[in-house]
Parts: sequence; C-alpha cells; structure tokens
Amino acid sequence: MKKIGIMTFHASHNNGSMLQALALQSILEKRYGCDVEIIDFSNTGQRNMYSVLPKADNYKRVIKNVIWSTQYLQLKKQYDAYSAFMKKYFKLSLKSYEMAEELSELDGRYDAVIAGSDQVWNILCRDADDAYYLNFLKNTPKYAYAVSFGANNPYEIDGDKETHKKLTLEFKKVSVREKNAQKWVKEATNIDVSICLDPTMLLDEDEWTRIVDIGDKPVIKGKYIYYYCFSIDWHTQVFLKNLSKKTGLPVYFMEAKEWTLKCLWANKIKLIKKYGPDVYMNVVKNAEMFVTTSFHGTAFATIFKKNFWYINDGKSNKKDDRAVSFLSQLGLMDRYKTIEELMTIELSQKPDFEQAFTKLGDLRTSSYKYLTDVIDDVQEK
Repeated sequence: MKKIGIMTFHASHNNGSMLQALALQSILEKRYGCDVEIIDFSNTGQRNMYSVLPKADNYKRVIKNVIWSTQYLQLKKQYDAYSAFMKKYFKLSLKSYEMAEELSELDGRYDAVIAGSDQVWNILCRDADDAYYLNFLKNTPKYAYAVSFGANNPYEIDGDKETHKKLTLEFKKVSVREKNAQKWVKEATNIDVSICLDPTMLLDEDEWTRIVDIGDKPVIKGKYIYYYCFSIDWHTQVFLKNLSKKTGLPVYFMEAKEWTLKCLWANKIKLIKKYGPDVYMNVVKNAEMFVTTSFHGTAFATIFKKNFWYINDGKSNKKDDRAVSFLSQLGLMDRYKTIEELMTIELSQKPDFEQAFTKLGDLRTSSYKYLTDVIDDVQEK
C-alpha cells in the first residue's frame, strides 16, 4: 500500500473546494487502495479569508466587519459547519501547517504527493502559495491532478515566469482542468499535458450519497430555486426577485457573509441558515431550479441532473474559461446565458443529460486512466 499525500485547498470554507478534496481522497483510497493523507496546510491568507470576522487592514474591511457583526451568530454557525465537515470526512496529516517553510519536514514521508485539484496554481488568488507547486519536496515524486490556474497564466506574470516554469518541470506528470491551462503549460515548458475532470465529476450521484451523509429529508421544505455563488451583484438580485415572482417559488442562498453584506433580504432572497458541503448537496439535489455562477455549482447540478442555468456576465474580455470549458466538454453550452437572455427564454426547459452523460463517461475514462498511470508510476518506485 503506497502512502500518497494530497496538497489542495481542503481547508477553504467553500463547498467545491472541500468536496473536490474529499473526492480525490476517496478515489485514491477505494479505487486504488492507497494510504491517503491530506496535508493539513492552510496559510495565513486563507485562514483570515475564511475566519468569522477577518482581520481588517483598510477602512473598507472595517466597514464590512461592522456589517457582518450584525449576523455574527450565523457567520459563526457557518464557520463551525465547515470545520465539522473537515474533521468528519478528511484524513489529515497529524500536524497542521500555516507557514510554507514548515512543510520541508514532509519530504520523504510519502511515496508521492499529488497537487490538486481546484485553483491551487492560481498565483493571484488571496490564498496563493508556491507550496501548492510542492516546492518543499526535493526527494519525493510530485504529480498534479486537474490543477486550475483560475484564468491567470503564471508563466507570463512578471517576477514569476521562470520560478513557476521550473517548478512545473519538476513534476513527473501534470494534468490540468481547462484548455487555457493546457495551452499555457505547453507554451512555457513544451510539455503536452492532459485535461482531466475535476475530482467531483469522477463520482456519480450514488457514489456521492454513499460517501457523504446528506440526509433523507430535504433541508428546505417545498419547491424552491437555489442560487449558488460567492458574490452577487444588484442586477442578479433583481433578476432572481423577478424570477421568484414569475415562478411563485422562493429563492434561497447559502453564503451568510454575502447575504448580510449585500442585504439580500431586500430582494426577498432567503438565507438557508444551515451550512456545509453536506447541506449544499442536499439543497442542490432537491431544488426545483438551480442558478449559479460557480464551476462546482455546475458540476453538482450535472451530477444530480437538475434544471440549471449558469449566468454569463456578458463581459467580452472575460478570461476565465472554467465554466465554458466544462460545459463545452459536455455539450451543455445552451445552459450558459446572460441575464438578458434568461429573461427571454423558457427556464423550465431541462438540459439534455443523455448526451452530456455519454460525453461525461468518456471524460471519466480518460481521467481515471491518468490517475491509473500515476499510481502505476508510483508502484514502480
């Protein structure tokens, strides 16, 4: 039994990050028989970002904290729910790390370490860290699975070009999540890398409901629309309010900080007041309609075969192809609409999942082949 370490955003208090980490952990354990351990690394930026009331270093964040404090009990409840999920489902390293410099003691502890999935190679996100490029390993084989750059090319950003090129070349195998990332790695390193599915998509609905206890009863009673995102502008709020009026269904939202900050109750958008990836899965599964601007929102809408719509912000210079790449792969680009387009079409029309799941099956086969090649490579050592 080979001991495999995973380095990913497992401690990010959002549903997609935690569920993709759990998926990879479960697959490596159950399908490949590995002894898996998630390296419990969460840097200062990440810990502050997801804390109940983040440390304020400018007046705007002071104002946000004042607003958030009006719903402190809900924010604390949300924080505790994600922490509880992490403790319940993740097999973590015995030691928790906050500083990248501490991680060097792990070199040689694993037969191999896998970076990914999620946006671990997005060097411009607030919790970015070269530790996710496994720069602390000198004597341990390194692999990357379905890493995302989050639309930021690390090989073109001043001061980082050579660093990240060198770090990428130290990996024995690399796979990415999007076409842009594949192109950027090829241009920088001359290496052909695979595009693999996010780990959440490697499991079907039955497998997910065996891994995670989402409960037998719906968290929300009755029919409803679920809007899932990390941020929401006024234009989207008004659209959701009108959609609720048109369908007669209430709209629910999970993120307590954003709900409080943007005063979503003013547009009759309800806060679920229960939190965590398990609750998220329950709410997606039982929704009458699902609207999102999240990659992992799209992923679980597909897994649960929901009537979903992905809001395209309409910006012609938008670089982030995470949703476009995924929806294109599955032939579901008809679900990618601007708000203006959504206002003119029949939203009760469900996606063609028969075609999508045929394509998904092929993508799963190629993604599992990549993981099999990784494990075979480790076994040879």
